[in-house]
Amino acid sequence: MNIYNNVHTPFAKACEDRLLSSIGKNVSKHRARAEAVQNGSKRQSSGLLHADTTIDNYAKIAQKYAVWMKENHPDCRRLLIAHKRHYDREFVQSIIDEGRKPATIKTYTAAVAFLHNCTMREVHSERPVVCAQDATRCRTFSEDEYNRQLARRTSKGQSAIADIMQICRMAGLRKDEAQQIRRENFLHTQDGWVCHVTGSNKSHRLRQDESVVHTKGGRERTIEIVPRYENILQEILARAEPGKPICSQIPDRVNIHGIRALYAAELYLLYARQIEQIPPNERTRENGKDRPSRYVDHQGKVWDRRALLRVSASLGHNRSEVVVQNYLWVLR
Repeated sequence: MNIYNNVHTPFAKACEDRLLSSIGKNVSKHRARAEAVQNGSKRQSSGLLHADTTIDNYAKIAQKYAVWMKENHPDCRRLLIAHKRHYDREFVQSIIDEGRKPATIKTYTAAVAFLHNCTMREVHSERPVVCAQDATRCRTFSEDEYNRQLARRTSKGQSAIADIMQICRMAGLRKDEAQQIRRENFLHTQDGWVCHVTGSNKSHRLRQDESVVHTKGGRERTIEIVPRYENILQEILARAEPGKPICSQIPDRVNIHGIRALYAAELYLLYARQIEQIPPNERTRENGKDRPSRYVDHQGKVWDRRALLRVSASLGHNRSEVVVQNYLWVLR
């Protein structure tokens, strides 16, 4: 992180110091967030940066912010003053004026809000909103497309890429997680095969030879493997070298996020009950809160919340809304 060395202003130094003091690798994101909220934080956040990708992205945005401040408000030296004078809003507005996509604007706003230790709404309350129904990433990907790509890889003898696609299909891994997975992370339990990812904490290993897998937010989880893939999984594991990543080189053309959505949809269908069979008064615990088991999304479609939470746990999320909006578009 060389924000000050690249920009050479006191404001750049303030941005760099703020980020460096907030790195929270190997710290439980969820425990830290609960403590921060309990201590009166306005942001639903741990106040720390847990993942390498987040740290890198925020550092890049902070440097752009510092450069913009140098060009537009060179007299400002402190983050507190910049926020009081609404320079943070001006910076985000300049990103909006460039015609950036809502998702990009949201990322910039989140980074600036983190620097100023405030909410995104306090930075810019009228920015374009990200709407899941408007997203285009992977929305054209389907089961048929996956099968065509897999058949093409297999027919051309690209067995390594075919294995990557199938590992991701049966475990719903993120790309960076898939690149770390070794055969030791797959375990056979009394309920079937699972994939265990430790997060950042080595003590979370279930057995001595299991490899550490760094996850988003450093969160440990046990991923359910859909039973119909167990034979394929055992074949791939038999070919894999002990202690070596199975999917170390993943080509960009492999649609990992689309495959992850297919996994989520299949796992949901495996456990979801018919909506009519869910008693209207049945309740389910979600994030410590009592919720109706019938989950109604923004478009009025009804889902089985218990099945959603099961999928959410395997994906590494903790809210039904995230799973429905970002993964189960396959079922619409």
